[in-house]
Amino acid sequence: MALDGVRESRELSVDTSLHLLGTIGFGRVAFSRYALPAIRPVSHAIVEDHLVLYADSATTSSLDHQVVAYEVDAIDHHTHLGWCVIVTGIADTVRDEHEIVRYQQFLPARTVGAGDRVTRILPDIVTGIEYVGPADTAR
Repeated sequence: MALDGVRESRELSVDTSLHLLGTIGFGRVAFSRYALPAIRPVSHAIVEDHLVLYADSATTSSLDHQVVAYEVDAIDHHTHLGWCVIVTGIADTVRDEHEIVRYQQFLPARTVGAGDRVTRILPDIVTGIEYVGPADTAR
C-alpha cells in the first residue's frame, strides 16, 4: 500500500502486459474523430495474437484503418496502486460473418446491440506499467 502518497512505477514485460489485458474485458479506445482526439469505452478480448473490440457502430466506424491506442487498467482509487496497459496498433473492422461469430464467442457476455460491430487490432506496441508501494519494489 502506498504510504503518504509515495508510490513507485515499474515497467511490465510485453507478456505480463498482455496477460493482464486478458484479465479484464473492458477498456478505452483512443482514436481520431473529425481530426480531434476521442476516447470511448468498449469491450474486448484477446484472440490468438489480436485484440478484438466490440462496440457500437458510431464508435467502430471511426476506427477502421486508423492507428488507435487501447488502454486497460486496474488502479485502486484510494491507494493509487495497480497497473495500466496500453496497446497501439491499426484497427480493422471485421466484416466476414464467420469471423464475427468466431470472435463473439470470446467477448464478454452482455446484451448485444443491433448496431454493434467487431474491430480487430494487431498489437504493434504494447506497454505496461505497475504502480507499487515502497514495500512492493523488492519483488
